[in-house]
Amino acid sequence: MIEQPQSVTVISNQRQVQLRVERLAIHHRMKILEAEKANGSKFYLFFYKDDFITGKTAEVKSDSLIEKAFQKGIVLHASHPLIDHFLSDRTFLLKSTKQVFQSVQNRYTPQETSFIFSYFDSFLSKETIIKLMRKHFYDYRRNGQMRLAFQILATMLHYEPTNKWALELARKLEYQTIRSIYEGNHNELVEADPLFAEIQAFDDLKLNQTYLESLYRKEKRLIELSALRLHLFLHSPVEENVDPQKLIHVSLSESERARLLWLLYAEAPHHLPLRKNAFEALIYLNKTSEAIHLLSQRQGSIAQSEYELLLQAFQDDSIPITSIEFTSLQSLLELKDNRSYLDGLLHALIPRMLHEFGLSYVYSWVKPFMEKNQDLSILSTVQTMVEIQDDPDKQFQLGKLYHKMKQYDEAITCFDWEMELHPTDPTPVQWLTKVYREMGKVEESNTYMSIYSQMQRISQQ
Repeated sequence: MIEQPQSVTVISNQRQVQLRVERLAIHHRMKILEAEKANGSKFYLFFYKDDFITGKTAEVKSDSLIEKAFQKGIVLHASHPLIDHFLSDRTFLLKSTKQVFQSVQNRYTPQETSFIFSYFDSFLSKETIIKLMRKHFYDYRRNGQMRLAFQILATMLHYEPTNKWALELARKLEYQTIRSIYEGNHNELVEADPLFAEIQAFDDLKLNQTYLESLYRKEKRLIELSALRLHLFLHSPVEENVDPQKLIHVSLSESERARLLWLLYAEAPHHLPLRKNAFEALIYLNKTSEAIHLLSQRQGSIAQSEYELLLQAFQDDSIPITSIEFTSLQSLLELKDNRSYLDGLLHALIPRMLHEFGLSYVYSWVKPFMEKNQDLSILSTVQTMVEIQDDPDKQFQLGKLYHKMKQYDEAITCFDWEMELHPTDPTPVQWLTKVYREMGKVEESNTYMSIYSQMQRISQQ
């Protein structure tokens, strides 16, 4: 199986454009998808919870909320299966800035609108964003809605903590009671300003895990719930022996399950519980070389289940033999604890290695095993083949050994040589008949069968 890169489709000026997905940041209530256009420029898609807001080509400004989202948020890298589930083959229609302003303000509360537009500070001026927030603040204050007005101030100070205008207003005596809620019990803040309570909770995910998980479940924000649980699992100082797949709240296919385990292990290779699952995932993804490297790094015995998966991979002709890291595999199989698996694995590997690399390479690779494993027939066979390969009188024997290893072309060469050396001997002709038949070359097999039959009749006269 070859992994396909993740992509997302947007419609711009009635034209579909496909972008290559790079990563997804989950930050407070926002999701920001970073993608790449064909010309290499970065493109960002913005979502409030699961709702698409807009998409823009942008040069991320230093200290912008986009930058903070990818620095301090939960970041999923392509090709994470949660990104697949979030995008779910959706196509996103891009609107003009004016249309986005109108649709956001029509659809969301002023607090949510202020929050959403604060994330556009890489392509909107700070003055424009602050002006929008101030307008909402004054609208509430004119109507005597002081609690709602303070919510705007809290959002503004989250966006720009040093804003003098917002700081001075927030300190006024008229907001003292409301301000005390923001400085006190989190449960009270949840009731008074659920948006800001979520922002505050996100800044310490571990401390507020229970609250955030409960919130995500209640609002059916399953991508956030799954990403949060995986993030805390990976960054936990105590390596909990849990199946990370059980932390996911969306249904995963076998392919997605394997991809998830590989991505998790790649992010935290030190995480011992992940190693148990990562090997199986790597084999499933046809990442045989990485799987072998993982086992060799572990420097321990191969489990029976791992042996069976390795054997299956080595026998699978669809997996190129060149993808195997033979140096790491050699180190792994030299371990005393893995001796019981050596014979089976060598029987699966050596015929394919002979076909791809030739006898000299194979002999060099198996040589370290020979001294301590003289009872293994496969090693004795390789040793004999090397000893007789240049002996013209032993080509018939060599041909039979090549046939045993399923190296049919080499076997034919040896039997041809033997037939020329002993033109009246029907035995090499009989073997050529057999080899061509096993290769599926019926016409050639029948030809040699006729020759063999003719030689048999002559010998009986």
